[in-house]
Amino acid sequence: MVTAVADWGTIRKQRQSKPRRGGGGTTLFGRRTMLFLLPGALYLAVLSVYPLIDLFRTAFSDVTAANLLGERPFNGLDNMWRVIDDPSFGHVVLQTLAIVAIVLVVGLAGGFAAALMLRPRTRLSSVTLGVMVFVWTLPAVVAGNLWKFLLESGGPVNSVLLWLHVIGQPIPWLANGTLAIVVLGLVNAWMVVPFCALVLRAALLDVSKELLEAAALDGAAGWKVTRYIVLPLLRPVLSILGVLVVINAFRSFDLIFVMTSGGPGTSTTTLPYLGYQQAFKFFEFGQGSFTATLSLVIVLFLGAVYLRMNRREES
Repeated sequence: MVTAVADWGTIRKQRQSKPRRGGGGTTLFGRRTMLFLLPGALYLAVLSVYPLIDLFRTAFSDVTAANLLGERPFNGLDNMWRVIDDPSFGHVVLQTLAIVAIVLVVGLAGGFAAALMLRPRTRLSSVTLGVMVFVWTLPAVVAGNLWKFLLESGGPVNSVLLWLHVIGQPIPWLANGTLAIVVLGLVNAWMVVPFCALVLRAALLDVSKELLEAAALDGAAGWKVTRYIVLPLLRPVLSILGVLVVINAFRSFDLIFVMTSGGPGTSTTTLPYLGYQQAFKFFEFGQGSFTATLSLVIVLFLGAVYLRMNRREES
């Protein structure tokens, strides 16, 4: 009896140690699974991996319209020095950081304020959330054309301000360099606020009611509860959300293309848009590829920061 039990235990261990097989006699990650993954792998290789490799190769080659389809001679770091030595490059970097800062501050602050107001589960909050989701899913090209129409010299915004006697003459919202930077940042933030509000509202709903009631019994109310209890609890979510907002603001291209085309002059040109201009306006594909590669490296760095923070939050 003891021997039979021992033999059965040995057989059971052997069965558990064997990999489970599918219906066709292959393991879970066997040939059939690889065949199912093959189309997706080919799609990524053709439309993602190869263009990135070609972009990196072009960034260190002398490529113009004359030899775009021919040989691409390697020129080392010449493209980098040409881009950096451009007098407008420093201004472009500062303008990129200015737009990112506006989007980050206004996006997080506006999203948090909206989340606090929409925290009660009422019919009005549900309708407002629906409208915010619509704004969030609105294509950037559509939003850019909408705001360009609203901010024209004879557009609705200037007309209303003139009617209210707030201004004496139309304001050139998109024709003044500094003002155009602020407008682009605010429009970008307007599109980001709904996403921030949805995420922060979900985080607010997870805050323990018992903790808030205990704080109320201790005499804390209003801003003190928000500052000393709610915000510390939301700090991990705010950190991850901040990285996502920065990535979204840094790679924004559609709004600039539609609303200002980088102008007036180069006053609203950012790094991604500068790469587009170098490659497809001045046909300096090597310099444009280097600028695009620099932008890609920055976005990948921010993405790595996001993944690390997300992993730390999960652990």
